[in-house]
Amino acid sequence: MNSNTWFVFFALALAALVVAALIFVLLRSRTAPNQASQEKANARVYREQIADLDREHDSGHISQDEWQLSRDELSRRLLEDTAMVDDPLAKQEKPAMWTAVLIAMLLPLTAMGMYLWLGEPDGLNPQEVKAPAQADQHELDGMAKALAQKLESDGGNVQRWVMLARTYRTLGKFEESMRAYQRALKLSADDDIDLERIEVMAMQNNGNFEGEPWRVIREVLKKDPEHFVGLLMAGSASFAHEKYADALRYWQQARKPLQPGHPDLPGLEEAIGSAQQKLGLPVTVPAPAPAPSAKAVPPTAPSASGPVASSAPASPPGANVSGQVDLAQALKGKASPNDTVFVYATPANGERMPLAILKSTVAQLPLSFTLDDSSAMSAEKKISTAGEVLIKVRVSKTGNAVPQSGDLVGSMGPVKVGAKGLKLEIKDQVP
Repeated sequence: MNSNTWFVFFALALAALVVAALIFVLLRSRTAPNQASQEKANARVYREQIADLDREHDSGHISQDEWQLSRDELSRRLLEDTAMVDDPLAKQEKPAMWTAVLIAMLLPLTAMGMYLWLGEPDGLNPQEVKAPAQADQHELDGMAKALAQKLESDGGNVQRWVMLARTYRTLGKFEESMRAYQRALKLSADDDIDLERIEVMAMQNNGNFEGEPWRVIREVLKKDPEHFVGLLMAGSASFAHEKYADALRYWQQARKPLQPGHPDLPGLEEAIGSAQQKLGLPVTVPAPAPAPSAKAVPPTAPSASGPVASSAPASPPGANVSGQVDLAQALKGKASPNDTVFVYATPANGERMPLAILKSTVAQLPLSFTLDDSSAMSAEKKISTAGEVLIKVRVSKTGNAVPQSGDLVGSMGPVKVGAKGLKLEIKDQVP
């Protein structure tokens, strides 16, 4: 019996006890005796006055005539006041039947109404308790609308337009995300931003990079063959089009400058391993280059078809959480290789806005993940500013950020920022 059932049981039992006690008091038969009658009270007064009069006569304070006259007057008045029949029978009170019926009906209804008005009846609904991600959607949507209104009024800057574009991308609003990226590109013709834009375009086309996405990738790599984000995107596009040898080549080239401990290394090695498996090659992890590249390396996060670039700044050392996520054996028949996997971190204090988020596919499971500031959705809220976080994972067949019935989920925490080697399992299904 779960806690919700116990709560309802005890609440009903308490209400029944209160109603039973009140009904017992109201329905029991009881005799209410009358008070002494006014006639008896008057008789006692007269007798006391006669006794006083006799004492005055015996003591010689009044004459015989005065005593006789006064005594006759008191006796006459006594007879007049006590002439009526006295001492009626005690009255039997009837049980308060209708009052008991009204209380038995109104007390539970009133208590229930007060709880529905002042309490939290949604807390008794397991589906409401198990789906806090629904609130994440509303918060993100509200944040995106507020930011869009502000940017339309003041023109904004590149970083804010990119932030808005990423938020729309997470919400699955690809058209709005594309428009926000285009506004950012008007302010700054940045290759990294353009690559993010064409990634959204490919997502909108169900992972198809043909046309403009591939054209932009080739232009970026033509200008800079070592462009880290361009190499990642080229690998993603090749993998999506089942050109696994090209994907392996691009990703191995992107991995060369990365040093041990780089937050993008686990995701990139997973991508390389996936390409090697597709080609029937032994899964190997090439050694990193002895020295870092002089070129600033933007961090990355896995996407629906491989690693996805992000132009956010890297996290301070240790300001991340990392580990591995896998799908429970009992749920493997309910997921397809192309289903989208969202891994994200939220504050442990109950706030539901993700501090960091990354995307991959079921085909990449078991997936090594690293959540840091490079995968932040807001410049104001980053994982490096949190002490503890909750780690959550969701598998979506639609790839939409909006949680839906049938999604597969898992969570753990709270864990301290800086934790490594976490084991997160996808073991539940949204009703």
